[in-house]
Amino acid sequence: MRRAGAPGVRPDAPGSAARGAARKRGASVAHATRSVKRAGPAGHRRTGRVLRAAVLLAPLAYARAAAPDDAVSEARRVEAALNGMRGLVARFTQTVESPGLPRPQIERGTVYLLRPGRMRWEYDEPRGKLAVADGRRSWLYLPEERQVLVAPLRSIEAGRGVPLLMRGRIDLTGDFDIDWGPRPENGPRPLLLTPRSPSAEYRYLLLEPGPDHLVRVLTAVDPLGGRVTYRFSLVTQVGDLDETLFRFVPPEGVEVREMAR
Repeated sequence: MRRAGAPGVRPDAPGSAARGAARKRGASVAHATRSVKRAGPAGHRRTGRVLRAAVLLAPLAYARAAAPDDAVSEARRVEAALNGMRGLVARFTQTVESPGLPRPQIERGTVYLLRPGRMRWEYDEPRGKLAVADGRRSWLYLPEERQVLVAPLRSIEAGRGVPLLMRGRIDLTGDFDIDWGPRPENGPRPLLLTPRSPSAEYRYLLLEPGPDHLVRVLTAVDPLGGRVTYRFSLVTQVGDLDETLFRFVPPEGVEVREMAR
């Protein structure tokens, strides 16, 4: 598995599996060397090719053995928990950090999620801000700007940040290269998810699951070093929610802007 190329991330030193692979690599080379000696002049060229192949393929075996299987296993548990969830209600804190901001921008509120495709973010700070996905389109209401931004839901589903929680089927191990993120001073170590296909939205995600393997912290790091972090608390799973939560009618007098499709 390819190591994620995230800045500031230092993968753990290879463990016992990696050391075992190294021993196998040495054994493969030694075996090929003995074959060269036994073969004599007639088989020298053939066994020489075997030796070169053993040397060239050994690093690949080493890389496979060094893959963070425990991180992949945890990602599969998160994936199973998310796919087994119909809906949830939670409190959230959203923190935006960017080189262009003098300080982090923090917003809070309540999120309602009903899979697939429906989500509602009610903001207490700033009061009145609202984001709704109704199964076909997403709406972002910015009361201070008296503006509503509208986008087709298919463009949201193409994203792999928070919108991936709305998908009908979540495939973390298929969509991302999985590793462990940097170890924090306090708290559990997050999963590091690097998209296998290029994403203009972000370089990688950091995901911290709770004891139930549902997402508690999700951070998207963009190519310029900015990051958006969502922290979820008081998470309650639900089997259904009132459909009116996911309907939005723009207030009179506000500007409605259709985003690119």
